[in-house]
Amino acid sequence: MCFSHNLLEMEALKLCEEIREQSIYKLKGITAGGECIIVKGGSSIQDNLNLNPGASLPLIAKVMLEDSDGRCFSVKTDEAGLQFAKGLITYKEYVRLQSKERRKLTIVFIASAGVFVLLGWSLIKFLL
Repeated sequence: MCFSHNLLEMEALKLCEEIREQSIYKLKGITAGGECIIVKGGSSIQDNLNLNPGASLPLIAKVMLEDSDGRCFSVKTDEAGLQFAKGLITYKEYVRLQSKERRKLTIVFIASAGVFVLLGWSLIKFLL
């Protein structure tokens, strides 16, 4: 059974290519592996990464887009970022979606921690 060790990186690259192909904005650059890379027009994202043979694929965290008025937008390589790039939602709606996702993640983390604390407390009470 073969399992790819860079599944997240491949998914981010796939979403980034979709953003490049389907965007109503001009793709200016990407943030991958902690560095900002300016994207040359017409070439694929993977060509712009300048990877050495055998080098691992970096995680593409954000994409920089520019509209016709010259305003730049930085979006994550996720479904909400793809929706914004296609023009289905505004940047304000994109930011709202991101904060909603962050809030959900925080609530799930706090609830999970609370469950573990209650289970630990119950186990201690049961054993004593």
